Amino acid sequence: MKLLIALTNNTDAPVVASAMSTAGYHSTVTDSYGGFLKKENSIILSAIEDNKVNGALKIIQAHTSERIEDVPPDALLGNFKLPSQIKMGRAVVFTVDIDQFAKL
Repeated sequence: MKLLIALTNNTDAPVVASAMSTAGYHSTVTDSYGGFLKKENSIILSAIEDNKVNGALKIIQAHTSERIEDVPPDALLGNFKLPSQIKMGRAVVFTVDIDQFAKL
């Protein structure tokens, strides 16, 4: 069994969670804040059988979108000058082995 941790844009998260639920994947959505853009995002957590991970990844990819984001003028990345806008990806997904899973 795997734990999928998907970091998505706030606007994509409800759509992803709904599509995952429709496909039979249970998930929990929580808010997060951070990154060098200091933006609010969402984290989707889902415990999934190993053989169903690719299906969940396809759902996440199909229901997230790339976007152009403004970079705050005070955002720093070392001594590098950042552009005023950057292209943001769909989602970042971590897949972690679960040693034990229990519903209590």
